Formats: sequence, structure tokens, C-alpha cells
Amino acid sequence: MGVRLIRCLAHGVLVSFKAPFTQVVKALESVSPASNVYLEVVETKPRVAVAVGEKYFLRAGNYLVATTIVLEGENETLVKIVASGGRRSLLDLGDLEASKDYARLVFEELARILDVEHTIISEVNYLEKSRSEALYFKVTSK
Repeated sequence: MGVRLIRCLAHGVLVSFKAPFTQVVKALESVSPASNVYLEVVETKPRVAVAVGEKYFLRAGNYLVATTIVLEGENETLVKIVASGGRRSLLDLGDLEASKDYARLVFEELARILDVEHTIISEVNYLEKSRSEALYFKVTSK
């Protein structure tokens, strides 16, 4: 496979919060840019929540979308945030780190609201499928 000239304008963060699943989901619901489009809790074992938010970034000249996945663990709740934006044309080669700032905004707001111990497990700039393994969930189910 050849060299890829155009990078994906996406950023991903995987965070462990020392808080119950329901508390994390409630906090996520109050972070508008993280959940103003969609929020669903799937009552599986372990429980999973998916949220989608959108926010306009002037420097990118576009709306960006953040998808947040919350996974219930034994002693932690894992939160994966992936933010990305659309390109206006093939010549759009960057978003001036707006996707990185968007993912960080969601994470920082959750951390502020929850006010509990948390750890960034992984963070990937210019996220694409070939680099996504760094964000895979690794927990034991309840």
C-alpha cells in the first residue's frame, strides 16, 4: 500500500473514570456538545451508552461531530470519545486541531462534572482505522 497523502481529521481519547456507569451517563447527558444529537443506553451486560454531539468550530469552518461510547466495567467506567469533521474539499488538509480540541472539551467537561479519579489510557491524533486499536476497550464485564 502506498503513502497516504490525506490524513483523517479525527482524534480519539480513551479514559477510565472511577465512577459508576449511571453517574458517567448522567454527566454525559449534561455536556451538550457531547450529546445534543443522540444519547442511548443499551441495557446489556455490561451496559453501554452511545452519545453523539455536534459543535461548530470557526477555525475549521465547519461543524464537527463527537461520538462518545461509555462501557460499564467492574471498578471503572470506560469512556471513548472520537471527534471528527467533514472536509469542504480535497484541498482541506487540516482542521487546525479542532477535532483534538473537541474530543478534549468533551473529556474535560466530563472530568469536571464527575470530579473523580480518572486516567487517560490512550489518545490518538489523526485517528484512522489502522491506528484505532489503541482505543479498544479492555475491561472485565460485570
